[in-house]
Amino acid sequence: MPLEVHVVTAPEGVDPVAAALRGRTAVLLPLSGAVQPWMVALAQSLAHVGLANAYLPGFLPPALAAQLLDRNAHPACTDFFAHQRRVGRPAHWLATVAEVHALGRAHQAVARLRRARILKIGETEPWVINSTRDPARFRAALGCEIVPVAAEDLYREFRAVPDAEAARMAEDWVAKASTLAGPAPADVVRATRVLVAMRRLLDRHGADALSMACFAMIGELETTSCLALSTLNDSADAIGACEGDLDAAVTLYLLKALGADFVWIANPIIHVANCVDLAHCTAPRCACGGDLSYRLLRHHESGRGVAPEVVLPASRAVTLVRIGGDLTELCVHPGRTERTAKQPTCHTQIRVQIPSSRDFLATLNGTHVVLTYGDRRADLAFCAALLGLRLTGASAGSVAAVEAAGPAPLPVCACGATNLVPQTSTPN
Repeated sequence: MPLEVHVVTAPEGVDPVAAALRGRTAVLLPLSGAVQPWMVALAQSLAHVGLANAYLPGFLPPALAAQLLDRNAHPACTDFFAHQRRVGRPAHWLATVAEVHALGRAHQAVARLRRARILKIGETEPWVINSTRDPARFRAALGCEIVPVAAEDLYREFRAVPDAEAARMAEDWVAKASTLAGPAPADVVRATRVLVAMRRLLDRHGADALSMACFAMIGELETTSCLALSTLNDSADAIGACEGDLDAAVTLYLLKALGADFVWIANPIIHVANCVDLAHCTAPRCACGGDLSYRLLRHHESGRGVAPEVVLPASRAVTLVRIGGDLTELCVHPGRTERTAKQPTCHTQIRVQIPSSRDFLATLNGTHVVLTYGDRRADLAFCAALLGLRLTGASAGSVAAVEAAGPAPLPVCACGATNLVPQTSTPN
């Protein structure tokens, strides 16, 4: 992880570092005891504070960790942590390198979300009653910008796209499909013209994501947005949410910014036996580092256009996520996928075993939930804290693997002696 390191070795070194980091997120790493006042002064200038307990086993090479213990770094950590709790500005206790990486990923993802521009194409579908509709609310709560775009702008772009421009993408969808059951190749071309039109609007507005009132579009264009949204969510540079659900759109974007390689918006069918079945028609075609098998069918609800039925990986850890509650909470549940008999609803389906159906219901905040593969609880818990959202659902768990962070550096302030050798004198 790239780090921006500031070393404070004397009281007069605190103010310049505090000024340089004012309003930011940083990790404090005490190198010795008796530096608690310096840490408090630094924390007062920061928006969020991580506390690296680098003397704990597995954090540093054993000999260096022993020197931190010898210099009394551990009481500096516990005393500062207790102080921050007492004054109502708690620090994030970081006991492992993996937790530092999780905070770093969250720091970068939240920064990206706060800079994001998201197009709202058309009006949120009337039945999506738990999605925030006011663009100003997103700016106030999350920092991102919602750009309203008339649905007619997309329709106009669609009609200007020649079939030849969409044909290459359509050929890829058809060539890799196991079955073309219902739609004809010409229908796939028409569906991929929606993708070209969406890309043009994203480029024109300098936007990173979009939320599409997709059902209203079907009657106008005689096609669906399922292939377009699937392709956007498979890409490295954009996301797309359906039914005009902006809460789902920011959830998709946050997960993609965390490095998730699969994000899928779906409707949950909640069973009493601690499982939910997820179903929707916009699943991406790649997950867990590989291509997925799929069929091309007609859209489930309308019987028109084209929608993929993707075979999602089973026996894998997943995380179910949604930002909701008028952008006040981040709901997170862990789970594990398993195959189940196909049900008469949207084409792509997967069952997810969860810890508690009762807890899932108690924290339900919308008609859509976003699934991503892997255990993202630790990252998302930090995201909730950095965004000022209440974390609901399952609490943050361990990180299964340490992943490389992006380019934005995470500030680390090392307080104390830098010549770490065992000493018996009073630590400075």
